[in-house]
Amino acid sequence: MKSADRAAGRSADRRRLSPGALGPAVLALLLAPACQQRVDLGSIGDGSASLLWTATFERGDLSEWLADGRGGNFAENTTLAPAPTTVVAHSGRYAGLVTLSPSASMTSTNYLFRDQPSPKAAYYSAWFYVPSTITVSVWLSLTHFRGSMTGDGDNLYALWDVNLYPRVDGSLAAQLYDYTNQKNYRQPVPVAFPVDAWVQLEVYLVKATDASGRIAVWQDGSLIFDDLGATVANDWTEWDAGGASDELTPSPAAVYLDDAAISTTRL
Repeated sequence: MKSADRAAGRSADRRRLSPGALGPAVLALLLAPACQQRVDLGSIGDGSASLLWTATFERGDLSEWLADGRGGNFAENTTLAPAPTTVVAHSGRYAGLVTLSPSASMTSTNYLFRDQPSPKAAYYSAWFYVPSTITVSVWLSLTHFRGSMTGDGDNLYALWDVNLYPRVDGSLAAQLYDYTNQKNYRQPVPVAFPVDAWVQLEVYLVKATDASGRIAVWQDGSLIFDDLGATVANDWTEWDAGGASDELTPSPAAVYLDDAAISTTRL
């Protein structure tokens, strides 16, 4: 099942937001308590040598994603930018909230993105919370990768997508979509993706223009996909975390993420 960037040539709003670039209504609703708290800010080089970048939202804003100019919001068919929230959190007080508003089978996309750091091989990790109040009709993307045909951040194209699909028993499971080969990978024995719970998705990407590339995915520490031979056009890669879907109930719907990181060893 494809996710965001479905049609060739599709344009989308890829905004490099300022940390405070949120509407007054969103700020009033979600950020009122945030101004009272200032804690350690995750950044490139913070923590152990293997931890290249992290975002915990504990500052009460989006500055961990945005302040260095190497991140932003990739959005389409949604009116609310991602924002910190205290509704639910994986650790600490804050998490990130993304709102999706698909309608008439039009995809709604709302990701926070990072295009740095981006080493040859790295783990891209985040915790996601999908409420049980959401009904996924076909797919719900949580993490996504894009490349640049020109290697400079322009002429973007979709690479891979980890999204959820509904099973016949009503549970959700993760699948990996490879845009280059237009191939959808499902687990032979699907591991249920819990709702109303924090779930870690960790993606290992080895960038290569030949068959030495690799993309692997862990769910809560269990390896669920491993694709040797995954290729990219060049070294430039963007990682997106948040959500996308073309049919959800209700719409709008909220998805949460927290404790995102890029590292050279598994977290």
